[in-house]
Amino acid sequence: MKTEHFPNQTQLVGMAYQAGEIMRKAFVPGMKREWKEDHTPLTESDMAINRLVIAQLERDYPHITVIGEEESRIVEDSEYLVLVDPIDGTIPFCQGIPASTFCISVLKNGVSIVAVIHDPYCNRTWSAEKGRGTMLNGEPVRVSEHGTLAQSTVSIMWWKGSIGNLNKVCDEIVESNAKWLNLCSVAIAGGLIASGDLAASIFPGQKAWETAAMQLLVEEAGGTATDLYGNKLVYGKDLKIPGHIMSNGPIHDELVAMVNRSN
Repeated sequence: MKTEHFPNQTQLVGMAYQAGEIMRKAFVPGMKREWKEDHTPLTESDMAINRLVIAQLERDYPHITVIGEEESRIVEDSEYLVLVDPIDGTIPFCQGIPASTFCISVLKNGVSIVAVIHDPYCNRTWSAEKGRGTMLNGEPVRVSEHGTLAQSTVSIMWWKGSIGNLNKVCDEIVESNAKWLNLCSVAIAGGLIASGDLAASIFPGQKAWETAAMQLLVEEAGGTATDLYGNKLVYGKDLKIPGHIMSNGPIHDELVAMVNRSN
């Protein structure tokens, strides 16, 4: 049922399924792409999904601001804010690697209160509402209880000009008898942490559209989320953040220490 003030979990999941259908239909060899100023790819599917979300929210919640990676709709003095990454992981998407997701969250006063991350290839939908736990395809999930970094797997992304020296962290992770991987797609890591399949995510991105959704999923599943330096994540008016570290909890301080030593 539609709430009066903001879209609920069910509505966001409905949009996620529509986005996933667009992604699956376009997931073919030779996909056309353009290149943005930040040297990341842009496809017709990115734009179509972003516009779909804006159109549906403008129709049902005209009082809400929507900030998308590709397009936005600003409503002055909006109490609620929707963040959407239409295709998180456009690099693997346009290269035929099924590791991208649709990512959306609702914020109030800078706090994520509803979030959905949808993987259309494996039909996995992680969703959460603040104070009500995290679900995977409608069933409750929890983070892993594994207490050490050894034998854990950590998602790490970095690129030229990104904050931190996360390439140095990779060596420490290997020395700790753990594994690291770069999916070129970060939101899926939030879902995998929440459902206990991945230990942590270290990400230097400074925009909030993936991190806000991931944070709610991970924390509602019993995990921990901070910025790269172990501080509370704060989503201000510019939505800029100093990256993130998200984990199942027990290994979090060790990862924060690694990132701080790398700088």
